[in-house]
Amino acid sequence: MEALRTGEPVLTLRTDDPAGPDDDPEAPEPVGVQLHIALPDRPGVLPAAAGVLALHRLTVRAADLRAVDLPGPAEPVLLLSWRVAAEYGSLPEAARLRADLVRALDGGLDIRARLAEREAAYPRRRGVKAPPPRVTVAPAGSALATVLEVRAQDAPGLLHRIGRALEEAAVRVRSAHVSTLGSNAVDTVYVTGEDGRPLAPDRAAEVARAVEKALG
Repeated sequence: MEALRTGEPVLTLRTDDPAGPDDDPEAPEPVGVQLHIALPDRPGVLPAAAGVLALHRLTVRAADLRAVDLPGPAEPVLLLSWRVAAEYGSLPEAARLRADLVRALDGGLDIRARLAEREAAYPRRRGVKAPPPRVTVAPAGSALATVLEVRAQDAPGLLHRIGRALEEAAVRVRSAHVSTLGSNAVDTVYVTGEDGRPLAPDRAAEVARAVEKALG
C-alpha cells in the first residue's frame, strides 16, 4: 500500500539464518539475504532493479517477480523478491539501493553504460569459452502467459540484459523465476503482449530470438 500511496519503490533487506540441515548434500547453498521490492507496475522495472543490484555487486541467487492486480481502479503492483549475496565486502544500505533504483527508473542513472564499463573489466578465464545462451519457448507452459526459458552462463548484468531485451521487444513481464547454480543461470520468464494475452507462436519465437541475440 505504501508503494501505491507514494508511487515510489518500497525496499527492505533482511538477513536470514542459514536454512537446511548441514548433512543434506542436496540442500541449496545458504545465501542469507533477502531483498524485497514493491512498486507500482511500470515499464522498465525488471532491467532497472536487476541493473542496480549488479552495479552494487550483488549476485542474484534466486529471484521471483509477480504482478499483483489489486481490487478497484488501482494499478497493479509489482512484487520482486530476491535472494542475493555480496560479491565483495558488506551489503549496501537499503536506502542507497532504493535511491539508485529511483534514479534508474527516472532515467537519471545510466545503468547500461555503467554495466558496459564493468563488463569490459570483468575477468574471464583464459582458454574457457562460455556456452552460447539458449532461449526457448516452453510449449503449453501456461494458459495465461507465454513462458520463455533462458539458459546462460551467469555474468554481471545478465538479468538486466534479459529484462532490457524483453522491454525492447514490447512484451510485458508478468512473473519471472531466476535460479543461479554455480556459473549457470536458468531464468523462466512469463510474458504477455500489451493486451495482456499470451503471444502467438510466431511472435513468441521472435521474442525468444531477440533475447538470445541480446545475450549473445
